[in-house]
Amino acid sequence: MFTALELRKQLAFALDAEGSDYYRDDLDYIPAINAAMKWLTSIVNAAYGQGKIGEEFFRELTYSGVFQTSNNSRVSLSSFPSEVWTILAVYPNPDVEVNLNLPVPSTPDINRSYYLSNLIHLTSDYSCKRLSIEEWAVNRDNPFEAGFDSVNVCPDFIRYAYLSPINYNNLSEGVFSQEIEVRPKLQNKKVTVFWVKKPNTITNINDVIGFPNSVFQLLFNKALFYISFKQGDGTNVNSVSSADIQQLLDVI
Repeated sequence: MFTALELRKQLAFALDAEGSDYYRDDLDYIPAINAAMKWLTSIVNAAYGQGKIGEEFFRELTYSGVFQTSNNSRVSLSSFPSEVWTILAVYPNPDVEVNLNLPVPSTPDINRSYYLSNLIHLTSDYSCKRLSIEEWAVNRDNPFEAGFDSVNVCPDFIRYAYLSPINYNNLSEGVFSQEIEVRPKLQNKKVTVFWVKKPNTITNINDVIGFPNSVFQLLFNKALFYISFKQGDGTNVNSVSSADIQQLLDVI
């Protein structure tokens, strides 16, 4: 990761604005950097969905946590300690280590999920296959597929699956807004989730930008592109940035 200040210094150099107050943090640099971050987020989503980039891209933003599922075998995104960008993996019934320095979380409501902050994931004998909505419906009654749900399955032959976050309760926020579902059902049981934290927008030029260092130049190019709109004179700042961005996107 890197700071917005590092990015601003390179932008000021490219704009020949070092030591000048022509470009301001609040009106120029911060809005341009935030716009570049939003743009990069959408590009990464598309590239990851198409398999053009791997999980290694997210290594600086990847976290794991142990959760207790709800009575419906679901985990709400609202129970995560950070905003979720994407889910990488789900592991049912994990082996965990207890962090004695943290209090045991209260889990009074069986109808909701909880983040168990005092537990550390070690390993698991099971993994979850990610299913589409269509597969989720079909696999329920297919004993040869992951997500088959039956009480008569031998534990050695259980193959878990999960469905990406869905708004089951038509709520825009709250503990039941968007939930991951695991099958066969794990009612009020432990699961480990590996997720990618969504980078926060910056409000101060000293804030840390939550992207890996490998995309520094890409963010610089796009932020420079946005700032160049204000010049309005058709200079090469805009065209050069566009060419550089396209070249880097081709690499990704």
